[in-house]
Amino acid sequence: MSKITILFCLCSTLMLSQNITGTLYDAEAPISGAKIMNVTSKSITSTDGNGNFKIYAQINDTLIFSSLFHHTKQLVVTEMHLVDNQVFELKKNVNELDEVEVQGAITPKEVDEEKLTNTLQQQFKNDIEKQGYKYKKLNTGPLDLIAIGESIIKLFKRKSPKEPETVETTITSDDFDALFKTDKFFNDKFLVLNLNITKDYKHLFFAYCESKEISSSLLRPENRIYLIDKFLEYSEEFREILKESQKQ
Repeated sequence: MSKITILFCLCSTLMLSQNITGTLYDAEAPISGAKIMNVTSKSITSTDGNGNFKIYAQINDTLIFSSLFHHTKQLVVTEMHLVDNQVFELKKNVNELDEVEVQGAITPKEVDEEKLTNTLQQQFKNDIEKQGYKYKKLNTGPLDLIAIGESIIKLFKRKSPKEPETVETTITSDDFDALFKTDKFFNDKFLVLNLNITKDYKHLFFAYCESKEISSSLLRPENRIYLIDKFLEYSEEFREILKESQKQ
């Protein structure tokens, strides 16, 4: 009887899938192209066009869900997540514009044609006085309506504001050091357990990552999963370099 009980327990354990299958969505629709990373097992996948995904996972593994237009979600796997198809939700990361309320109907103001004509004539004269070199020939006779029109266009044409230039910078070893001192996720525990980098080699590893010229944009919370991806890649390279140096 005891053998049957043991066999039943083993079968029950095997019935718990070692994969999490699920659908990722926001308040409106499924999310396609989102990244799901198992930080513990260092596996990564992405959702298909319908928001479906499948990733290897065990109880107590840490999963991170990330999408460019959504807030990042972190999840610790429980037994419940390994059974049946799961549904996960991400919140949109959208900058909402302030609403502008227009009260009442807009009534066009009546135009004083005489006043407008005098104003345009004066502006035209001022423009000639200030920038006469732009005009091949001054009109001393009746008003040249074409010239006035061109002058008005030049006077009232607005220059589109220049977009601020984004200076692309890279993360320095000091930036990494500050990150691992202040962040709740990126800490010495993550360094040792997930990256297999001992504390003795922490600063040397940061210097190695600096040489890879990682974009500072990965320090943003919404890009956390991409930074993890870089850490996993470069920690493996770094450990190989350490092994080779120890052989010499």
